[in-house]
Amino acid sequence: MIKSMKYRLIIAAFTFVIIFMVALVTTYAYFQTTEDHGIIISAGEFEVEMFVYFGEDIVTINSPFYDQETGVITVNAFNPYSNNYVEDLQVYLSITPIVAARYRFKIQQEWVLERYYLDQSEGNEIPPLFQTLYFDKTNAPYYPFSPLKFASGFSAIVDDQGFVYGANIVQRSSVPAMYHLIDSGDSYPVRSNDAYVEECYLYLDMYLEIVQANRAVDVWELSEDFFN
Repeated sequence: MIKSMKYRLIIAAFTFVIIFMVALVTTYAYFQTTEDHGIIISAGEFEVEMFVYFGEDIVTINSPFYDQETGVITVNAFNPYSNNYVEDLQVYLSITPIVAARYRFKIQQEWVLERYYLDQSEGNEIPPLFQTLYFDKTNAPYYPFSPLKFASGFSAIVDDQGFVYGANIVQRSSVPAMYHLIDSGDSYPVRSNDAYVEECYLYLDMYLEIVQANRAVDVWELSEDFFN
């Protein structure tokens, strides 16, 4: 399982740099959720909102697929009839900046294959097997090293540390800019026979940073032509 993650906010007022480390979902102390909204993160006039869906069903802190202790979303990666099936997963990001901004993120994910043995005799039980899965490097439209897929039309730049950058500046505006980041993912083939059955789950979280646009190269230590 993914361990519980700590969230912290760093604001450097003299450069107007605003950096957020956030999860897709977390405790009531940080997020406000309503029927009409996703997950709202606010700092003064700066607002970020995360929308996570399975089909048309939005994930909130009260969702059965959200663990309030770990701040992680559980995604079913093998059963197409489940309500949290990976092919139905959608992730959006809404940003309303007080200054022109850039953002970068990492999808933090753990894919776990679970195997349960059948017809065991008493005293000779075989414990379930839990195996973390790893994937080879993938190219567009896939998220790096993952069966998750970028949404069509999302312009992303990926660096060698695994950060994904929005290609365009988020302009200062009172109207939120909405970005469709993830649009589904591939299921994982599981096996079932007379000896055992398998299941596969994705445990998902996100790390997000937002900085003033003209400070991004310096703060993130990027080359001057990184966004060109």
